[in-house]
Formats: sequence, structure tokens, C-alpha cells
Amino acid sequence: MICLRRGKLGTAVKPPPPEAQLAAVAIVPQAETSSALQSCTAFYSDKGPVINLTGSNFKSVVGGSDGLFLVEFYAPWCGHCKSLKPEWEKAAKALSGLVKVGAVDADQHKELGGEYGIQGFPTIKLMNVKNGKIKASDYKGGRTAKDIVTYTLEQAKKLALGRIGASAGGGGGSGGGSGGAGGGSGGSAGSGGDSGFYGSSSDVITLTDSNFKQLVTKGSDMWMLEFYAPWCGHCKNLKPTWDELASEAKGKVKVGAVDCTANAAICQEYGVQGYPTLKFASKGRVEDYQGGRELDSLKTFAMNKWSAMRPAPEVRELASQEAFNSQCLGGGDAAAQQQLCLLAFLPHILDSGAKGRHAYIKVLQSVADKFKDRQFSYHWVEGGKQPALEANLEVGGYGYPALIALSPNKMVYASLRSAFETGHIKEFINNLGKTERVVPITDELASVQSTEPWDGKDAAVELEDEFSLEDLMKEDL
Repeated sequence: MICLRRGKLGTAVKPPPPEAQLAAVAIVPQAETSSALQSCTAFYSDKGPVINLTGSNFKSVVGGSDGLFLVEFYAPWCGHCKSLKPEWEKAAKALSGLVKVGAVDADQHKELGGEYGIQGFPTIKLMNVKNGKIKASDYKGGRTAKDIVTYTLEQAKKLALGRIGASAGGGGGSGGGSGGAGGGSGGSAGSGGDSGFYGSSSDVITLTDSNFKQLVTKGSDMWMLEFYAPWCGHCKNLKPTWDELASEAKGKVKVGAVDCTANAAICQEYGVQGYPTLKFASKGRVEDYQGGRELDSLKTFAMNKWSAMRPAPEVRELASQEAFNSQCLGGGDAAAQQQLCLLAFLPHILDSGAKGRHAYIKVLQSVADKFKDRQFSYHWVEGGKQPALEANLEVGGYGYPALIALSPNKMVYASLRSAFETGHIKEFINNLGKTERVVPITDELASVQSTEPWDGKDAAVELEDEFSLEDLMKEDL
């Protein structure tokens, strides 16, 4: 058994050879030998906050307490375990009365280490216990007491909310550990993460025989798919990269994983013959991924697919502050805030007519099509309907149509000073911050006044009463 700290910086530390251990005991006087052996076995004090778990009491202590139980599998000779010990005790003390914290000497109780697929020390697992049934998930976070407590309380929150039918994100459970054969795959449809191989805090979505077709084949989302086996070494190596891809692609491309040892039907259907097998799926079509396995290659592939397949944003009429907040400014959510908002101020309907206005909107939509992979929004408003906003953005001096590129994050803008045509607008956007002059908004951005949306038709022309020139001449006489 080697002591292997799980993580990017983990190093292997071998225990002393048996003959060296025997020699060390042999030279200790008899009175001291007994105390030395006792201190070796009592890694955690029975009087401390950490519960000592053994092969004989594990099922009764852990399985007999519904809720969460945090367990460390360690070896007394392991250097990483010795480093973790004070942090583990701090975490146990902090979680006292909330979540039980225990430890298993897996070097002594090998049957427990084998049951939970322990391959290195220390390994930390969160046990979710219900009616005596234990579901184990790997802990992949930091090794400080703060990290451990934060993670555990997050999982406790999810469990509590789940009991009242609410959701805190994350997803369903799975039995067994990441290294053990027979680690099952669970989770409800749409759940984030498999609490076996992929932890419950992961953004990787668990896919199974029962939910694959509903979520992937019949769904409208784009998917990066991994077909894996928990015992597969290459799958274990890919795991942190797949986790990171799921986090970075969130909201654009979904990232899922299928445990083929528990979901043979779907893996056979898609011809999986080795692990991990990676595929891309969109609108029912599944194709093989042939690129590199490093994060940059995976992310570039996924984002290129997303850019090519997603529809261009719609050009919307700016008719209320509420719409402007949600579509451009982000409504207080920094993630929803657009990188750039294109605001077109179009001529009055009597000047351009419906045909002319539709033509201007079509130009703006063609620009949206060309920049659909960018976080831009596109809006239009009739010139003169938003006087405060026009004054704020210095619109009107060049007549209509006028186009403003607004950065909500930096609160700066630039004005198109050439023809309102696709080519000129594209050049204008590409030159922002280079040759195009960017102006800061000195005052607070003016609010958008609510207006009646355009009906898409020509304006009704009010005809004046006809008069007789002859009658008018008579009046003058």
C-alpha cells in the first residue's frame, strides 16, 4: 500500500519495510514497547471529536445514523495522514452536533478499504445514510479544516432542502467509491454530478440508461459526453479535466458522464469499446470526439460547436427599462450582463415607412448573425422617443439612423460615424477601442421610458380637409 495524497501535488510515500519495522520494535525495552505500540494504533484519541471506526463497528455506527457522516480512510504511517490529522480534528470539533466525523485505519481494517475502493491515503468520503443504506461520495476539496467544514455544510444544506422538495443545485447519489468495481451510477434526470465517481458538487451531469434519451437524444442542448468505467486509470486521469470543462462550459454546452459498468445498454447502443470514450451530441445527433484530452482542446472544440450551432440573438425594440435591464444591463447579474449592447436609433416611421424600418432592422440582424458567438445584444428605438437616453449618448447630431455601441460593464460608448450598413457596422465593432473613439458616460445612464411597441406597419397618415382655392380667393376679396 502506498500513501498517496489525492490532488495535483500528491507524492508517494512507502511505509518502512517489514524487517525495519520489526528491528525498530526489537530494540525498544519491553516496558516501552507496549506504550509505543499503543500510541501507534491510537492515531485518533477515543476521547477526541473524531469517531474511531473499525470493521466491527462501521455498519452499526455509520449505518445506524441517518444523515451525513464524514469518514477519513488513513494509514498511521502515512505522512499526508499525519499532516491532515490536526485539520481533521478541528473540522470534527466544528461540525460536532451537525455532522458526525470519523476515521478508519484502513491499513488495519483492510476489508473496509476494499469495500470502498480505497487506493491511497488519506481518502475522504461523505456517507449519506438513509434507513441503514450508505451511499458514499468522494471528497475532492482542500485539506484545511475550513475547506472540509465548508464542503460538508454545503452538502448538509442540499440534503435538508431536498427533504422539503427544494433544490440547492447538484444532484443524485451513487453507491460505492471511485476506485471500486461495482460503483453504481444514480441521480435523477438533470442532476449535476454523480456522487460516486463524480462528486455531488461537480457540474458534470450523471447520465444513465433511464435518462440518456430524454436529456440527450430528445433534448435541444449541446453535450460533451464521456463514457467511462470507475476502475479505468485513464478515466481517473481525465476526471479533473472533465470536471473543469463542465464548470467552464456551464450555460453553453452541457457536460455529462455515463458509467458503463452500471449502464451497459446505452454504452452498447453507441458502440463504446474502450474507456474513456468521448462524444459530442446535439439535437439527437451523436458524433465521436477525436481531439486532444487536455482542457484547452476540449474547451475549444465545445465552444466552436456552440458558436456554430447556437442561433443569433434577436434584434429587439427598446420599449421599457425592464427589458433594457434584462437584455442588456444584466438585471444585477454580472454573468447575464452583455459585453456590448448595440443601440440603433431609427428614423420616424413617417420618414422611412415600414419597408425602410424593416430594412434597417434586417441590417442590424445581419450584424447579429456575424457576431453570434459574442455576448452582444441588439436593440432599436425610434429616434426622438427616448430623448433623455439620446442626450446621454449624444445622439441626434448626425441624424437618423444612428448607432451606439454601449459597454454596460465599463459604462463607455462609441458612435458609428459611417453609413448604417452591415460592412461598416462590422468594421466599427472590430475597431472599438482601437481607432474608434470611446466616450465615458459621465452622468448616470438615463432610464428608458415605456413606449407602445411598433406594430410592424406603416403609420396612418392623417389627411387634412380639402379646401377650394376659389373659395379662399373670394374670402380675400
